[in-house]
Amino acid sequence: MSRSPTPTRGNRTASVRVRGQSEVLSVVLLLGITIAGTGLIVAFGSSALDDSKQSSELDSAEHAMTQLDSKLSLVGLGDSTSQTVSLGVDSTTRVDDDTGWMRVEVVNRTDETVEAVVLNRTLGAVVYENGETTVAYQGGGVWRRSDAGSAMVSPPEFHYRGTTLTLPLVAVNGTERLDGRAHLAKGDDTDAKYPVAGDPDLSNPLEDGKVNVTVDSAYYDAWGRFFEDRTGGEVSYDHDRERVTITLVVPGETKTVTNALAGTTADRMTIQGAGGSSFTDSYNSSDGAYSGAPVEPYNGTIVTKGSVTLTGGAEIYGDLRAGGTADLGGGVTVHGNLSYGGPPPNCKGGGGDDCRDVTGWVADNGSAPDISPIGDLVDIKAETYRDGSANDNDAVTAINETTGTWNDSESTLTLPSGAYYLENGDLDGSRDLTFDTSDGDVVLVVDDEIEWNGANVDVTDPEDGTVKVYTTGSEFRVIGGATVGDTDGHVSPSLRVYAGPGLDAEIEGDSTLVGLVYAPGTDAQSGSVTVTSQAELYGGIVGGGQTLLQSGGSVHFDQALSSVDPVDGEASNVPQLTYLHVSVSEVNVTRG
Repeated sequence: MSRSPTPTRGNRTASVRVRGQSEVLSVVLLLGITIAGTGLIVAFGSSALDDSKQSSELDSAEHAMTQLDSKLSLVGLGDSTSQTVSLGVDSTTRVDDDTGWMRVEVVNRTDETVEAVVLNRTLGAVVYENGETTVAYQGGGVWRRSDAGSAMVSPPEFHYRGTTLTLPLVAVNGTERLDGRAHLAKGDDTDAKYPVAGDPDLSNPLEDGKVNVTVDSAYYDAWGRFFEDRTGGEVSYDHDRERVTITLVVPGETKTVTNALAGTTADRMTIQGAGGSSFTDSYNSSDGAYSGAPVEPYNGTIVTKGSVTLTGGAEIYGDLRAGGTADLGGGVTVHGNLSYGGPPPNCKGGGGDDCRDVTGWVADNGSAPDISPIGDLVDIKAETYRDGSANDNDAVTAINETTGTWNDSESTLTLPSGAYYLENGDLDGSRDLTFDTSDGDVVLVVDDEIEWNGANVDVTDPEDGTVKVYTTGSEFRVIGGATVGDTDGHVSPSLRVYAGPGLDAEIEGDSTLVGLVYAPGTDAQSGSVTVTSQAELYGGIVGGGQTLLQSGGSVHFDQALSSVDPVDGEASNVPQLTYLHVSVSEVNVTRG
């Protein structure tokens, strides 16, 4: 039997040496791993401790700034002339005299000119800085900012309730560095900015226009979210300049629609009979459809701020009220009264107040009501429903959700109750559009002009809901024999078209529109109204600019509109403002 060779002394020595070296390496590796792990634990633990410390310090700073806010209010807005407060933080707290500002302006809604600068004041700030994060008191609120943006810690002094805005601004200045305690003292600039006694331009109630509140601040995005939450309105952001603006609109004169045609500008209105009798008359859809001929009592009244020209074949079955003068040619009749505000009327059948072309009285007492434009309302509707999450485009096949246009593969388009947005709303005679109001209102926002050429646009259940069409464009055209609205019962309140000032509204070419066109114009943005070539409107028009009825164009005023507020419930997204109270109080912040 063979045996394994017996190791020599040299082999045994080498084996022992290898085992010894392995043990040493194992110990070294173990020590290395232990040291590395300990280092990592120390590093991460130290980082976590630093983060925890910073978080704790920032929380303390927020608490200190909130306490400072309370004391500043006592000095700036209360009866106290001075206060001392512990900041609870080190000398990294400072006063920045020249940071941020707030501007409050009253703006003319017509041409956007500034009518009054109520407030234009540097805010100043008390700032605590820790790394990349700051906590600051500014404008009556406490704010926090980091790389991720800014957030509100406590709200500023900005109180909007109903139609009243109260803005008691507290502005700060003082010592650059604060050593843990601050002394607060009332400054010299403390007074009311709005209303101002004895100044009619700075008095309540506000009668027209809008008020812009703009804040320039490192914390502008948090200011903006606060404005949105507090007012429910739309806020505009200028991210490049770190500014934010909230607009509050003074409720204007909307009134109910009581006339066939209402001209809101000083432009001339012309009614000509060439090519067929052109006229206005009235009916009441609450009692049934239009009878087919003028019936008494005549309420197809025309009211305008400008002058009026009537030529052969033109008739008004109602009153004529003009802020300017009236020129009546041969073969025309006003089946009612004539009021004028300019020179005496020029009547073919007899001049002055003896005008025999007028069946009623003639008097120098003409005027037209002020009707405010609704451009802000239309813009906000467009801004709201432009967002795909806010509209119902994805719920219908009539709209191509991707392009924001009508679906080319659909020849019959149906929009049920809901809200929809289009970048182009044009239709031609190859397609029919149905507004199905059986389950309630339909809102359609068209972010462009509208032309319905030869198309049939129907409202299926005019008694169950209202169709509200908003167009941001400058033209609304119903042409080429198009039929739009409830053409069976002539229920005009069931379809309303809204636009800002400057709209050119055209109904031409044997077309029919049953509805209300509501687009009050201004002298700067007048627009026009045209009803010609045997076209008929059942309802009413409120517009601006030159108005022309010609070649058989007629407007049949639906008296049911007299009981409808044209924008009732539509201004809910536009913060309304009637009473404004603005003051500023300066507080000096120095080392305590």
